[in-house]
Amino acid sequence: MVSPEPDFVYKLVFLGDTGVGKTSLVQQYVYDSLPGDIGSTIGATLHVKLVRLKGAVYKLVIWDLGGEESFAQLREQYCSNASGAFFVFDRTRPETLYHMDEWLDALFSAAGDVPVVMVENKIDLDTVVDPREVMRIAEQKATRLIQTSATENVNVDLAFTSLVEAIRAGRSV
Repeated sequence: MVSPEPDFVYKLVFLGDTGVGKTSLVQQYVYDSLPGDIGSTIGATLHVKLVRLKGAVYKLVIWDLGGEESFAQLREQYCSNASGAFFVFDRTRPETLYHMDEWLDALFSAAGDVPVVMVENKIDLDTVVDPREVMRIAEQKATRLIQTSATENVNVDLAFTSLVEAIRAGRSV
């Protein structure tokens, strides 16, 4: 079967500290599966998925960036020309939420003012982050907050669809 030509090509980047579930979210979305032995991403990994949304075909070029601090100098390079981004944090590790500014600074410096979806991952686990604080930060950053579980495949498609629609509309999420 021949793949359709895409109407739009979007570069999406996944941002967030190591261990927040970026790779798991990408694996769940792109491959509809979650291998049991996902390790830390070294540098960046590229994935491509064609999706049909509201009558158009989108080619999503998805960059999963390693969260290790040692890769910080590479962030801007990988964010260059991004159409949009996901900032992912782990609801069981509050410090991963508070690093959002560092990640977004690198993104906006390299890609300009692009839409960002804030992803609170691991909703299948008990939170130790104050939900009011999460909402305050999402409102302050003018970004949409989506709660996901990669392991249970909850709202993973919604996160991607929301970002693609925001990029297509040329607006913030």
